[in-house]
Amino acid sequence: MSKSRLNKKGQYARGVVLSRVSWTKVILGWVMLLSIGSSSIFPCIALGATESNSSNDLTQLSLEELMDLEVTSVSKKKQKLSGAAAAIFVITQEDIRRSGVTSIPEALRMVPGLQVARLDSNKWAVSARGFNSRFSNKMLVLIDGRNLYNSFFAGTIWEAEDTILEDIERIEVIRGPGGTLWGVNAVNGVINIITKNAKDTHGGLISTLGGTEEAIGGVRYGGGFGQDLHYRLFAKALNRDTYFNQSGAHDDWRMLRGGFRTDWDIDHQNTFMAEGAIYDGNVGQRVTLPTLVAPSFSRAVDEDIKMTGGHILMQWAHKVSQDSDLALKFFYDYSQREETAIKTTIDTFDFDFQHRFALPFDQDFVWGLGYRYWMDEYRTTFTVSPSPQEETFHLFNGFIQDEISLLADTVKITLGSKLSRNDYTGFEVQPSGRVLWQPVSEHTWWLAASRAVRVPSRAADNGAVVLPPNPPALTVPVRIRGNQRLGPESLVALEVGYRLAPIPEATFDVTAFYNLYDNLLGTKRVAVTPLPTFQFVNNKEARTHGVEVAANVQVFESWQIRGAYTYLNIDVETEAGALGLPDVDEQGNPHHQASIRSLVSLPFNVELDSWVRYVDALPSQSIPSYWELDLRVGWKPWKDVEISLVGQNLLDKHHPEMASSFLQTQATEVQRSMYGKITWNF
Repeated sequence: MSKSRLNKKGQYARGVVLSRVSWTKVILGWVMLLSIGSSSIFPCIALGATESNSSNDLTQLSLEELMDLEVTSVSKKKQKLSGAAAAIFVITQEDIRRSGVTSIPEALRMVPGLQVARLDSNKWAVSARGFNSRFSNKMLVLIDGRNLYNSFFAGTIWEAEDTILEDIERIEVIRGPGGTLWGVNAVNGVINIITKNAKDTHGGLISTLGGTEEAIGGVRYGGGFGQDLHYRLFAKALNRDTYFNQSGAHDDWRMLRGGFRTDWDIDHQNTFMAEGAIYDGNVGQRVTLPTLVAPSFSRAVDEDIKMTGGHILMQWAHKVSQDSDLALKFFYDYSQREETAIKTTIDTFDFDFQHRFALPFDQDFVWGLGYRYWMDEYRTTFTVSPSPQEETFHLFNGFIQDEISLLADTVKITLGSKLSRNDYTGFEVQPSGRVLWQPVSEHTWWLAASRAVRVPSRAADNGAVVLPPNPPALTVPVRIRGNQRLGPESLVALEVGYRLAPIPEATFDVTAFYNLYDNLLGTKRVAVTPLPTFQFVNNKEARTHGVEVAANVQVFESWQIRGAYTYLNIDVETEAGALGLPDVDEQGNPHHQASIRSLVSLPFNVELDSWVRYVDALPSQSIPSYWELDLRVGWKPWKDVEISLVGQNLLDKHHPEMASSFLQTQATEVQRSMYGKITWNF
């Protein structure tokens, strides 16, 4: 039987919950049945884009045309990227292909304002505008509208999220608060990964990749029934080798994944989409676990984490008129993870409704309602011991947003707010206001003021974690316990942006921001024996400011340069007299980051691409600054066949990017690598 929270004092009422095993078998069974039976600043592909080797190749579009392509993440409706009143960057399928990246987190390095660090061969830390860690709890990540937020540690488990990269249409990244539309935990940004419509992936694709560090294979086949019903099935396998550590490493990674997507144009007003996937794999890690045995009070364990899971998502859209539409979405997600420190199973159900319509005086109004229900089960270990071991949670939310056009559409004012009710902190309000001024098409100014909140995680609310010694600060194990009196972490953000296209061959995008954080999560000491014990408390506040720059320059018709630069400063203050654990918030993020990508198209269908990156040092983690270089040579001997050779991290034999994680997982160093890849469309 699971338990449902009544109040913050820890009282619970018994409730009847369907068997977790039954839900998993029934829903994932349907997934299997359906599967069998059925960079720059403005590069964005509109919905319905074709394969990268088709005539609709983004490299054939001018930068001026790219500015007019559509995004959906800023206002939950289609709008031109040049007219979005937010700091948005779009990674296209062409960016992914020509960068040579082999994972979604690696592709995110293109985005100004995003901090991406690799902890080992299979783990990443990804955040926007600071507070980066393995479990970055202020960044919301979605795939086709499915929320990837982990309810226990509050963040994205990147090693569990993947797909065939060729099936990604675009990745829209919003830096800055997105709580008004996307809800709690969309504090510093939103990453929305959008896959291709099934009607654009007819035929087959086989992709195989092998090199010094990894081997990846993917197969996909798509087709249709008549003109209106389309489908695709896919499978992917990967095997990654260990990275470097002087004492040896155990961070290899093996994963199998399969899934489907169907798109049905029911009639000219109604469409239906269903997609799902299942995965199973093993993730290696070396972890330091606490013990009560002197003198080390710890032991190192090499283990293979067992990960299994799956999801199914369905969405119905109804077009009432040119200015009005409805959408209803549902998804179910199941994940299971077994490692020495924590053993967990989480089931999530999510419903979302949205309605857009026009109002008099050039107003575009959007409102929506949502409900999320999740239940979890944890098996207690010495390291992690939630109480109770099983629990259920509910999240209700609703939002409104009104876009008002003035002065012949040269000025747009957007006002909105989200109201939500969660089991941790009760009701939360997240308002925002945005103004966009576009006097001419070449110049766009925008400014925004927003509030966003992050609610406590399951671990911070009622969990208990024992950490091993971490000399010199910690010489014995310490215990951190949850606190059911925690309040929400809050952010008030001010942003201003300017987009400039002085000539058709160049575009620039500059954003500046100032963020005020309050009630941030920290710790305080509450006991000394039998183990030093700390408790999660809201005892910190912070101020951050920064500048993000992105640029595109079309040097020649066959040569494009894409650049990005980020400056970030963080100032964190902890309550006077608080005796808490060491904190790395202020220096855990680089002050400066820069990247330059060069994309050259040569005769005989040859491509030569390079990517230079600089990341500043992380003094609190003893991580030095580094430069890196990626090179790619691609060749299409035939229209449907592509052969490429890629070298990654070529300037160093190996380099570190982040220190050990919260649970003392061994950090390894990213190695120089090379691989060859063949992709065949048929």
